[in-house]
Amino acid sequence: MNIPQAAWLKLVLVIMLVGGCAAAPRVEVAEDPQAEFERYATFGFHSPLGTDRQDGTRTILSQTLQRVARAELESRGYRYVEQDGDLEVNFFVDTREVIEGLGRPGVGIGIGYGIYHGRYRVWTGYDTDRVRQYTEGTLHVDVIDARRNQLVWEAIARDRLGRGDFVFEPDEVERAVQLVFARFPRRVAALD
Repeated sequence: MNIPQAAWLKLVLVIMLVGGCAAAPRVEVAEDPQAEFERYATFGFHSPLGTDRQDGTRTILSQTLQRVARAELESRGYRYVEQDGDLEVNFFVDTREVIEGLGRPGVGIGIGYGIYHGRYRVWTGYDTDRVRQYTEGTLHVDVIDARRNQLVWEAIARDRLGRGDFVFEPDEVERAVQLVFARFPRRVAALD
């Protein structure tokens, strides 16, 4: 099948536009410099998770977070255990409304007779007539040394939420968890 060059160009432009619209969440990571990640081999999940209901019911969000985090940690050499893992993982989510002024610096020239003493006048200002409001979602991931009950690694991912029926879309959650754990230390087997 022979596709004209113009059709290929349109296809490439559409792919670039679609790819450009999908901004990645901003991720911040903090790690305990005293943590000895080489001695951690196993992990489990805190119970109840910070994303579970107050009665302990596991939410769909919690299930998605666990599934993706488990896959990410296992791909880095850690082994999942039901209880008594070296590391314990917990999640928290939050949303907040963000209102931004879309002001932009502007320069104008005013001319007036008798006003400003008949001189040319240059002024700067901000056009603040426009604002943008959106919901920002935040995912917190805490990793705790279970034996010492001490936080050894934490990450926060922030992103603008879509306008779907659910606050946290499953594909957005998966992408955020993958980006967060991309910065988690790979397991290095301890020398015996």
